[in-house]
Amino acid sequence: MSATIYMETFGLSLRKNGNCLAVRKEGEKNRDFPVCNVGSVVVSADGVSISGGAVRLCQENSIPIFFLPKNGGRTSVLAPVESLRPELQAGQIRAQEDPECVFAIVSGFVQGKIGNQLSLVKYFRNSRKMRNGDFSEMLENYGHTVRQILDGMKKGPDTTDVSLMRGRFFSAEGRAATAYWQMISTLIPEEAEFPGRKHKGAKDAVNSMLNYAYAILGARVHQAILQAGLSTYFSFLHSPQPGRASLVYDLIEEFRPWAADRVVVGMMGKGRKVETDEKGKLKIEDRRFLIESLEKRWEKDGLRKLLKQQVKMLCRAIEEKESYVPVRFLSSGAVKSGTS
Repeated sequence: MSATIYMETFGLSLRKNGNCLAVRKEGEKNRDFPVCNVGSVVVSADGVSISGGAVRLCQENSIPIFFLPKNGGRTSVLAPVESLRPELQAGQIRAQEDPECVFAIVSGFVQGKIGNQLSLVKYFRNSRKMRNGDFSEMLENYGHTVRQILDGMKKGPDTTDVSLMRGRFFSAEGRAATAYWQMISTLIPEEAEFPGRKHKGAKDAVNSMLNYAYAILGARVHQAILQAGLSTYFSFLHSPQPGRASLVYDLIEEFRPWAADRVVVGMMGKGRKVETDEKGKLKIEDRRFLIESLEKRWEKDGLRKLLKQQVKMLCRAIEEKESYVPVRFLSSGAVKSGTS
């Protein structure tokens, strides 16, 4: 199993020690990781140093180094060339301008996200045995909204303008997201003071945890895309922008509800007290607890395998113009890939 090395505290250094990546900090126990057991390095703290030897060792062993943003910005990556597939990337460029191909792929991304959001709310309803009238009525209304949105997507594209098509998908996703976060608000204890979903600049504990979880999840998605030989810059739902790995934002959508939201909402529901500083940064103990919780959830659900399967499906959708079938999170708690 490939491990992720997290550099999450000020003063940590990453060095080369033989054929190992060595994590060092004065006053703390030394940690050495054989490169054969390392999948990636994730840096989330300031004041972290990485030696040239460590960088070279990572490059030689196809280990990407991710630098997480502060409070909702963009992730940066120092990555080796995993797979050169120019014919696939050329097809990717053509596909992002093909209306039928864009619709077939984007509808999968958006339907996956919206459907998994609904399943997650039902999962918490079942696991917490929430049967009161008010919640049941809210869930019924939410389910009706989602079904209307999903039914609208089954009709096929009504325009050949890719930009307009993207805008309509974002509109549908936005309507579903508004209803989803209203439902999520009812699942989070009042003492957590969740103000609703905020992205950049969030200072409350719940949004800070969500943003941190998404950044870590995004690093996993980014790595899977690189390994498949796709370009992270040519996307389908999100408009390509210079310097932005927009395909990562595409592919992460269907994974957000069960791979991140489930963990954060679950932590809060169990009474976890999470604190942030005045800038909205999570305390080190809470960051570590969140990372451990995410890793346990992902290991149990087989995230690495699911990502690999979904990226392969995306490649087939690009090369063979097949429909993209998203990962399905079931209200029972089970997870199934689009190939199941």
